[in-house]
Amino acid sequence: MKKIIVGADRFLSGFGIALNAVLASGVIISVFLRYFFSIAFVQSEELLTMVFVATTFFGSALGLREGDHIAITNFVDMAKPRTRRIAAIASQLVIIVVSLVMVYYSIRMISKVGRVTSPATGIMRGWYYAIIPTSFVFTIFYSVVDIVGQFIPIPAPVKGFEDDSELGFQGDK
Repeated sequence: MKKIIVGADRFLSGFGIALNAVLASGVIISVFLRYFFSIAFVQSEELLTMVFVATTFFGSALGLREGDHIAITNFVDMAKPRTRRIAAIASQLVIIVVSLVMVYYSIRMISKVGRVTSPATGIMRGWYYAIIPTSFVFTIFYSVVDIVGQFIPIPAPVKGFEDDSELGFQGDK
């Protein structure tokens, strides 16, 4: 199980880095071409929009794993450990239910309108819309991991570049 969790973490982190690199370089190139050469590509704007959407959806799944989501825990922090565990499991169950609903309805949406091609690129919108159920499957996976982590030890997520030792850097620790 540890290998699956670490593999998913690495995949999503690498995928997010790649998406952000594509987004940043694409925006820089688009702005450069538009302002210096008066050239604008509608196709690149559409693709960059979809890359931005993908960074948001997949980043939210990774944020759940890393505990970087917004949480108001005033009352839970004052509770006994057993109550904190129950609250953590309950919140993850709510996330799973909402994610399952999103997967179900996004798949229904894709089946109805996924064959429509986008105006600029001609790519079927189903490919773009597949971001939704895929990212929510990761969200469900990480919620289950968090629930399991309430009972058995699981590997902690490596957040960004906090662990620079493998890169040879000595950070502030």
